[in-house]
Amino acid sequence: MIKVRDGRPGDADKICGYKLESVRLNFPECEFSDKMFRAHLLRQLRTDPENVKVIEADGKVAGYIWLKIVESTVGTFGRIEHVFVDRGFRNHGIGKRLMLAAEDYFRGRGIKKVKLTVTADNKAAVSLYRHMGFETRRYVMEKDL
Repeated sequence: MIKVRDGRPGDADKICGYKLESVRLNFPECEFSDKMFRAHLLRQLRTDPENVKVIEADGKVAGYIWLKIVESTVGTFGRIEHVFVDRGFRNHGIGKRLMLAAEDYFRGRGIKKVKLTVTADNKAAVSLYRHMGFETRRYVMEKDL
């Protein structure tokens, strides 16, 4: 059985492992601070657990999505901060279920626009996001010094 639920502090080890794997894959030049990420995650899970959705497949954590509502000078919008699906559960609709849960979360709070950032080389994620109706409207550019 597959179900999406709010995150819990007991999910931190699994989510931190997923975040490390994601950073190594998408940002190999970056140093990942597990300590800093874990502290931020645990604070979120204790104060606003509904912002972190975990998906379980047969009782095992198969992925997560971290959501944020941003109030800015150009309006309020939803932001998908992180999303990750365990390699063993990919291509089974898990990512789509997480994205649909995110849409429900934002709609329930009156949010009309959702934004996310994806690594250009992550073809599977780009394909999923396009399938879900996301469009490229801006480019984020970087330069190493």
